[in-house]
Amino acid sequence: MNHMERLRNAAPPAPSPAIDRDLLFAGIVARPGDPAVAGARPRLARSTRRRLTIVLVALAIAMLTAATALATGFLGWHDDTAIIDNPHQWESLYQAATRKLTLPPGQNWPHRTLAPNTVTGMSQPGGEAVAISRWRWECYWGKAIRSGDTAAQTQARTALTDINNNHTLVAPAGSSENVAPPDNIQGPYEIFASDGGIQFVRKMYADAAAGRPAMLFQSCRANS
Repeated sequence: MNHMERLRNAAPPAPSPAIDRDLLFAGIVARPGDPAVAGARPRLARSTRRRLTIVLVALAIAMLTAATALATGFLGWHDDTAIIDNPHQWESLYQAATRKLTLPPGQNWPHRTLAPNTVTGMSQPGGEAVAISRWRWECYWGKAIRSGDTAAQTQARTALTDINNNHTLVAPAGSSENVAPPDNIQGPYEIFASDGGIQFVRKMYADAAAGRPAMLFQSCRANS
């Protein structure tokens, strides 16, 4: 036995203590983290970034669609800055409108022109033609009711329904007197204010069809 062996036998090493791994892990995670690491912002996973991009694009499309609908629905109405100060131009537009409208059998379009020293909007001649057609058919309907001519009554109701559905517009609330509709709307058309006027007209026609023509008769007399 050499000198080193005698020393080891005289003082044997102490046994290593058992390590509690769970307790060691708990102690590590309980310590304050590295400030440099803790302050770093985590990066989003690629799939998360893609979903976020899709959501933002969809939101942008929805906002654009709503803006387009708003622009064509209300903002398309505007003050008519184009004016007519020439009687020949006015008459040309009026005559073009009459070719798209009808009058009762045997009737002719009256002559209309721009009054001297006046100006008007581009849609006014067509609106004049629609108003004349409406009034003539109302009176024709009233006459047919008085005479009991059911065929003529049906013809008048059909013509007036066409006028209401295809040649009548209602301006947005608060519009000026020279308001004009969006450019994609083809005339001729008569523009009603949003004050219940067209609702009155529709009720007048409904009452006449239901056997209560008093307001229809009155409208004919007022415009004669």
